[in-house]
Amino acid sequence: MGLEVGDSFPTTALKTWGVSGKNAVIYFYGADDAPSCKKQNSAFDSKFDDFKSAGVAVVGVRNGPGAKGVEVSQKLVVDEEDAVRNEIGIEKDFFGFLGGRETYVVNSKGVVEFVFNSQFAPEDHVEKSLEYASTMKKPAFSFF
Repeated sequence: MGLEVGDSFPTTALKTWGVSGKNAVIYFYGADDAPSCKKQNSAFDSKFDDFKSAGVAVVGVRNGPGAKGVEVSQKLVVDEEDAVRNEIGIEKDFFGFLGGRETYVVNSKGVVEFVFNSQFAPEDHVEKSLEYASTMKKPAFSFF
């Protein structure tokens, strides 16, 4: 498992992904065209307005080879050569064949407030992070 509650998310990644100073859900997944990843992206897409109403930005992170192009409401970014994934220590699953599927809820100060890890329950990442994000204090300024 990567970061834990109370840890700081890498500042450079937050800035690069446009969520520095914002409450955000950042989820790591494998590839746009993998069945479970499609489920997860679709589930986040279907709840996008709920996250927005809660004042929470959503960013999906996949590696370069996994970027096939998909149309969703949330921001999707490429983690080249798994640089951020490796920096925060997300371990591979399934004997090293699958990139770890982890979701972080980060407050506007960049501190991790909630972590969820489950390779085989992609939709649970959405429900559990939305449940937590809905309880967060909104930052003073938010540009959504």
